[in-house]
Amino acid sequence: MLWTEKYRPKTLNEVVASKEVISKVLDWAKKWQNGPWKPLLLAGPPGIGKTSLAIALANTMKWEFVEMNASDQRNWQIINKIVGLGAFNETISDEGEFLSSKSGKLKLIVLDEVDNIHKKEDVGGESALIKIIKRKPRQPLILIANEPYQLSPELRKLCEFIELKRLTKTQIVKVLQEICKKEGIKCEKDVLEEIAENAGGDLRAAINDLQAIAEGKSEITAEDLVVSKRTQEMDVFKLLQKIFKTNYSAYADALLLDESPEDLIQWVEENISLEYSGEDLFKGYLALSRADLFIGRVKRRQFYRLWKYATYLMTNGVQQMRKETKPGFTKYRRPQTWQFLFQTKQKRELRDGILQKISTYSHLSTRKAKFEMLPILTLLLKNLEIEKSAKIAVFYQLTREELEFLVGDRAEEIVEFIEENRLHRVDESWISAEASERLKFVEKEEKVEESRPKEKKVKDLTLDSFFS
Repeated sequence: MLWTEKYRPKTLNEVVASKEVISKVLDWAKKWQNGPWKPLLLAGPPGIGKTSLAIALANTMKWEFVEMNASDQRNWQIINKIVGLGAFNETISDEGEFLSSKSGKLKLIVLDEVDNIHKKEDVGGESALIKIIKRKPRQPLILIANEPYQLSPELRKLCEFIELKRLTKTQIVKVLQEICKKEGIKCEKDVLEEIAENAGGDLRAAINDLQAIAEGKSEITAEDLVVSKRTQEMDVFKLLQKIFKTNYSAYADALLLDESPEDLIQWVEENISLEYSGEDLFKGYLALSRADLFIGRVKRRQFYRLWKYATYLMTNGVQQMRKETKPGFTKYRRPQTWQFLFQTKQKRELRDGILQKISTYSHLSTRKAKFEMLPILTLLLKNLEIEKSAKIAVFYQLTREELEFLVGDRAEEIVEFIEENRLHRVDESWISAEASERLKFVEKEEKVEESRPKEKKVKDLTLDSFFS
């Protein structure tokens, strides 16, 4: 049995985390005891105990829990079937006891790796999740993500957000000492400190390394410590240096790196022109283009085995394309694309929020809202009379910030008109409900009228009646 599972904390008292984090998680759980509340979004690097914290919380609160990996079940049908049904229905314990949410006996739904669920409309795992949350489920929901900012702003706003930090070396050593004690293994503290140092804040990695070294031993010394440097120790700049400056294979090191092939290819592309020139540069870009093809196929088909071919081409493939090595030190730089994306992040989030509103109120897909409706809407807001522009802004519930993004200085004039005339959007669902009730009333009146005996009507005797 893996020690990471064997020594997974059972309650919050056993969880290795700051007091502030434990307090926030408990406060969130207590809010659920008093009625439905927001989901909890736990975020942070892998291996720091996010899932363990969620399960320990369920045990502490004496809740049932269901764990699901969102990266395995990505589409909206699965999310809706498992999470949706589980979040709105009552539950039964393992012993067969009926657990009523009204009495505080809840079922915690833990959705891991939500930053890997599909966002596209054809599969829509994230959109399904947003719809479930907006319906205010009766059962508590914890979302777990390594990269929370890969989630849409709308999903993040619907959750209570807690970010966990990497564990310190001292915290990891303390856990390793406790495991050694329970396993009856003697181990020098220097060895445990070295394991903790190699893990770089990843407790799961440290425990796995300890188990690998301790296999079949009752005592561990410094001589037994044969642990390769882990992901956190493998610096991307060192990998670039190995690709461009040496003839040693860089592929194995790239697999240890905490970078996806999608990110790594940008590092190589950004710096290849600093090292290669002429025919070497042409061939280097050729290898990168082949790697990019495989990455594109992964995105389209979700066939992640192709990543290894992409990684090989962007490391060893690029490396083997050069005839000679550029001498001297080269200062490598971060991908400029990332800097640009970081600078425009707020604008992109604003645009995405506007597209979501257009999509919802105009009953369009996000793609159609972006390419067909958004340009027309922007043109109308800029050029129509202020009254009409204001009514459009109210219909789509555009905020001042969103209007400034679309029409610049004219946003102030539109907002002033809305406030002065107290314009507001009428809820369509209320109108449809009102209309439905009115229609029922009219139909009922018509049925009553039809059931009454009809009075005989006397025909007007006119000249036309004689000839009819």
